[in-house]
Amino acid sequence: MSAKFSNNYYLKRGKTHDKATLIKLMQLTYEELFPNRSNFSHLSKTVEQYLSAKTPIWWIKSQIENNPSEVVAGLWMGTAIDQVSGDRYGHIFLIYVMPKHRRQGLATALIKQGKQWVEDQGYHQLGLQVFEHNQVAQKLYHKLGFVTQSHLMLQSF
Repeated sequence: MSAKFSNNYYLKRGKTHDKATLIKLMQLTYEELFPNRSNFSHLSKTVEQYLSAKTPIWWIKSQIENNPSEVVAGLWMGTAIDQVSGDRYGHIFLIYVMPKHRRQGLATALIKQGKQWVEDQGYHQLGLQVFEHNQVAQKLYHKLGFVTQSHLMLQSF
């Protein structure tokens, strides 16, 4: 499935063998958010454990790049269980847009695709986790109707 949604970009459904691309986008995400850390090799284990036909990926590719098959944004979806209600819901594992392609509506288009997938699964909620210091992403998510339900708290020892 491939869909053109602007003059310069098109959306394409990924496949489970797209592991290297998914790991690359995950690594870019964490390098950007945590520039003082250099080792994110564990991300490949996450992909190996959770990527399946039940956790779909969508890629956005640019038609204006030198290499039109290069991914400029991606969305990885899955499911989770609301621990209060017990209901399953769609969960965004990863959403990432390359910096030079931001502010073009790509993340919004990916979230729209994610919502469609959630509805197709018969779920009634879409969730995601966002880091506290990622204010730009939080602003976008609030604008798109997401509300904070909980805070993840960790203790290191």
